[in-house]
Amino acid sequence: MPTNWPENPKIIGTRVTRLDGMAKATGRAKYPSDSHPEGMLFGAMLYSPHAHARIKSLDFSAAEKLPGVKAVLPAGNIKAGSLVRFQGDDIAAVAAETEEQALDAIRAIKVEYEVLPHVATEEQARAEGAPEVFKGGGIVKNVRKGRSVTIGKPDDAFKGDDVVTIEASYSAPVITHVCLEPHGLTVRWTPEGKIEAWASTQAVGPTANELAGAFEIPITDVTVHTDVMGGGFGSKFGADIWGVTAAKLSKKAGGLPVRMFLDRAHEHMGGGNRPSAIAHVKLGATKEGKLIGMIAETSGTGGAGAGSAFPLPYVYAVPASSRTHSDIFVNGGNARAMRAPGHPQGCLVMEAAMDDLADKLGMDPLAFRLKNLKPTDMVEDGFSKPTVDRTPVYHDEVEIGAELIGWKNKWKPRGHVNGGSPIRHGLGMALHQWGGGGPPTNQVACTIFPDGAVEMKTATQDIGTGARTIFAIIAAEVLGLKVTDITSNIGNSTFPPGQPSGGSTTTPAMSPPALNAVTLARDELFTKLAPALAANPEDLSLADGQVLVKGVAKMAWKDACRKLGMQPISVVGKSSPGLASQHGGVAGCQFAEVTVDIETGVVRLKKIVAVQDTGLIIDKLTWETQVYGGVIGGLNYGLFEERIMDPTSGIMLNPDMELYKLAGASDIPEIVVHAYETPAMKARGVIGVGEPPTVSTAAAIGNAVANAIGVRVPHWPMSPKNVLDALASKEGKA
Repeated sequence: MPTNWPENPKIIGTRVTRLDGMAKATGRAKYPSDSHPEGMLFGAMLYSPHAHARIKSLDFSAAEKLPGVKAVLPAGNIKAGSLVRFQGDDIAAVAAETEEQALDAIRAIKVEYEVLPHVATEEQARAEGAPEVFKGGGIVKNVRKGRSVTIGKPDDAFKGDDVVTIEASYSAPVITHVCLEPHGLTVRWTPEGKIEAWASTQAVGPTANELAGAFEIPITDVTVHTDVMGGGFGSKFGADIWGVTAAKLSKKAGGLPVRMFLDRAHEHMGGGNRPSAIAHVKLGATKEGKLIGMIAETSGTGGAGAGSAFPLPYVYAVPASSRTHSDIFVNGGNARAMRAPGHPQGCLVMEAAMDDLADKLGMDPLAFRLKNLKPTDMVEDGFSKPTVDRTPVYHDEVEIGAELIGWKNKWKPRGHVNGGSPIRHGLGMALHQWGGGGPPTNQVACTIFPDGAVEMKTATQDIGTGARTIFAIIAAEVLGLKVTDITSNIGNSTFPPGQPSGGSTTTPAMSPPALNAVTLARDELFTKLAPALAANPEDLSLADGQVLVKGVAKMAWKDACRKLGMQPISVVGKSSPGLASQHGGVAGCQFAEVTVDIETGVVRLKKIVAVQDTGLIIDKLTWETQVYGGVIGGLNYGLFEERIMDPTSGIMLNPDMELYKLAGASDIPEIVVHAYETPAMKARGVIGVGEPPTVSTAAAIGNAVANAIGVRVPHWPMSPKNVLDALASKEGKA
């Protein structure tokens, strides 16, 4: 079993164009929502128009009689007497021959509601005299108070004469998932009583398991296909109520395929979201700039049934701290994991407080941060070696980022004004951390065919992170072939078990078994070829499409494969302790340069610099695009995104692509990406990069805005309203 990555790779670490890039760009790639099996019916969901209600009665009779309607069902366990907890909560579903017929049938379902009191926002949920909508399970007056976590004696830490403190409140809103391909699947029952589904999912295996469990059939009777998919970001880990309901509709309709994908409004309301963050923070340091203590009261909402946790303190060494967190329950859609769950909120709160304290100390915020880094050593877990201390890594990355943004020449103390222009310039920075390892339980099959073709096969999926190309790069490296010579077949639940795509674990979890598989296949080929070449297997090697004996080319790859006769070589690779990547050990920093018009409150991004370490990089081009994507997601969080709820009606006011603001092309600044890939980093193995680069962008932007205008904008996003409110507050006008 191989225990090391190639020492002097020719392909690994280079910039390789994705194998499926052209197919995706031209529309040849067929996404699950593009799948239209013969006889397909269109599914549609009926969801609650009310924030909180009890269903008094359900009547499907009119809907069932409409032309083209093949099946009507309640969603999940919905029945008379059931509660709906938010606008968008699922009630019923139909399947019909056309999309128009399905929508007509949805409108024909008669539902009688008893509308109940609601709480749509955190403020409304906690207000004096608010209706107590959520109770039980530790929830009192819509709030579940978490236990306080105290380290040291923070109250005593603030008593010294040498202590400088800030006390401030910060908040970030709920933002919703906006996957370009909506949640859903197309599903059918075969004549043999088996399920076949084309699902937009981050986890083909768990999706198959969910469908099998819902109908109490063997997992071997379910096949889930996800050849490509249009984004998940943490929100698509199963069949969901929509998928299971579609399978029920298909069964009721005689096995005909049913296509069930959410509409855009339903995506915003029911497809998941990132919880809000509200924090009141007291942070103190000595006059020399060493942190001594933090006291924090934090809260947030994950909707009608989810929590809102985020880490605090974050990144930095705070000797004494106390923190109490509360979950606030509101009549809104439930949270789901969203790219680096919890970390953007924790980073945003901590980095704002760090910048505010640095300003009060009169220190350069960059120098203040470097004074307070927390050493973090990895714990031996049987598959990981202890990692390097993060502190020198942060020092190196901050130095690189500062140089790339021009910090030394451009940074000025907060609120510095040069001339009478209303356009103010600012710089900000923030640090972040993440894990990104992967469990050693996945498998990859490698087959070498007699005609020289090579296939890599596994049940993992490509959610846009380049998995298909990663497998081909690894195979091409080991076999001395071109990346385009390799076929990667993935996204099928019947293939060897693969990793669900979450927590930045796909590439680190799947690369080791891929390397193992192709190495075993190569070695078996050498064993079979050696007699024909009058050599020992250990004398053979591969390079540039040739079989070499002691470094001398003797036979072309395809000629060598013909020696296999009619029997291909097929092996299944697994991970090994020597190849497993390390868990929980990446660092990164980002810098933002902004201009702010203090008359209009408009923030413009000029430049973002992202410096990131993630171990051994397999495909530099894919790695860079992941960082670019993370930064763009982070700048949306920093500048635009916000779920806006109406307290009076309890409904979401912007569940569309017009009023739910996202960055357009003109909002994207110059983005400079730098990979911190020292020999020590490469030696750690493959570590994921999907999530860390989205963590600190919003924090860096917020700090840049504060630097520009001389006052903290305490509420994200950095919208004109929030900027102008902060300026008015500074002037005593708000």
